[in-house]
Amino acid sequence: MGVSLMVLGLASLPYLVGALAAGPDRIFTGLQVSPLDGLTYLAKMRLGYNGEWLFRLLFTPEQGQGVFLFTYFMALGQLARLTGLSLIVVFHLARLIGGFALLWMIYQLIARVTDTIDLRRRAWWIVALSSGVGWLAALLGHGDTSDLTIPESNTFYSLIANAHFALAAAIMIALILLVLEMRSFSIGRMALLTGLSLVLAIIQPFAPIAVYTILGVTLLVMWWRDLRTHSERSEAQSKNAFAFPRTQFLAAFIAGLITAPLLLYLYSATQADAVLRAWAQQNQTPSPPPLDYMLGYGLLWIFAFFGARQAWRRRSDWDVLLLAWVLVTLPLLYAPFPLQRRLSLGLHVPIAILAAIGLTAIVRAKWPRRALIGVMLLTSVFIELALFGGALAHDPRIYLSTNEAQALSWLQQNAPTSVVVLASPEMGGFIPAFSGQRVVYGHPFETVDAKRREQLVRDFFAGTIDRAQVLRDNAVAYILVGPRERQLGVLDAKDLPLEEVFSAGDVVVYRVKRKT
Repeated sequence: MGVSLMVLGLASLPYLVGALAAGPDRIFTGLQVSPLDGLTYLAKMRLGYNGEWLFRLLFTPEQGQGVFLFTYFMALGQLARLTGLSLIVVFHLARLIGGFALLWMIYQLIARVTDTIDLRRRAWWIVALSSGVGWLAALLGHGDTSDLTIPESNTFYSLIANAHFALAAAIMIALILLVLEMRSFSIGRMALLTGLSLVLAIIQPFAPIAVYTILGVTLLVMWWRDLRTHSERSEAQSKNAFAFPRTQFLAAFIAGLITAPLLLYLYSATQADAVLRAWAQQNQTPSPPPLDYMLGYGLLWIFAFFGARQAWRRRSDWDVLLLAWVLVTLPLLYAPFPLQRRLSLGLHVPIAILAAIGLTAIVRAKWPRRALIGVMLLTSVFIELALFGGALAHDPRIYLSTNEAQALSWLQQNAPTSVVVLASPEMGGFIPAFSGQRVVYGHPFETVDAKRREQLVRDFFAGTIDRAQVLRDNAVAYILVGPRERQLGVLDAKDLPLEEVFSAGDVVVYRVKRKT
């Protein structure tokens, strides 16, 4: 527990640096990793904070219909409203709780794989902190390796990134442990298994598919293993070994069967609504080339190979699990599925455990072993330093000026959440998260027809398009004009039916006057 809290402290350092670097004229948003994605999470929480349970896209001017999607973040927003805490505080509390759960479950899994405390602790540290050679690739001009660009593919990066990756990975491990250790059918354990499966589907809808595929292959290999040993044992000894692992398979099948309708609903909900269907078509996160995964796990692959050889010789249930987890996930990363890279969630865990086993077997000397572990941690250090650098350079994606923050606060308190606000592409990302209104453009995935809309916004502020027509076509009710907008062009309010309703320094909010 102590070292888990220490690791979570390390994972939280970028946020501490971000807060300390803000200064008197800036507000730290509390986001660091993929801030655009972080704003979408806060926007979903904003819906919950406003008392809603049905998800709607806020980064597009279309209204759309509400559906039960992203319920986890909506629930966090409801929690913020009930407790009086800010959305970002609840977001980070959830990140820390999910991170602790993941580190705890990693230890539970390692304890079942390893025989000695020394190996158990070494494996835990490697899983918790290791990464690939992305740091080296980045220094050589290639910054697209998986350990730098896909937070869910790496345990430590997951602990930094957001409020749900670590929690989802923890639940994945819990489901696997529950199934493999179910020797007799138990209603209580079955209820827990099914409940966790449903929660996982809500948090990461594709993760149950990966879990049950991994479990199915693991159980089949265990059965094949026992069949192979049947001829080498006496009939009495092999009677139980010959049996198919019926209880575990039935438990996984029932939990998966109960979860399937929810997964089907989550998919059909994105197809039934035209707005969400357009979002789903844009929401493409394909896997990078295999080389980026090779570099993204780096030395871990080498030592995992030797660990896998040992695991295959032993072929205990847990050895089979680790091997199946890796061998099932790798082809899934390139399955015909628009969110391929999301299936890397949790893959780092079995690779790192196998690497710890392999490292222990082939490197006996203490200091060379520690040096190699140190090399495995370098990308994690590199990520932290990069985030520190962004904070110290006052990256505009993670900071608001105090005047912008006041304008967003005014919108949150005075503008209805049903209206559309027009702002620059950057500010269009902040408005749904911090004030709750829809925008003309705010996100490359969650804005319908995103590329056209982004150019439309740029042309509006540059004055190269009929501005009045843009306001009418997108039902714009308010326009926010600040430094980010003025970088795109000068907006003369006299040429449009605008009324100034708020100003703070260099930021002005206009209300669009409608003809009666």
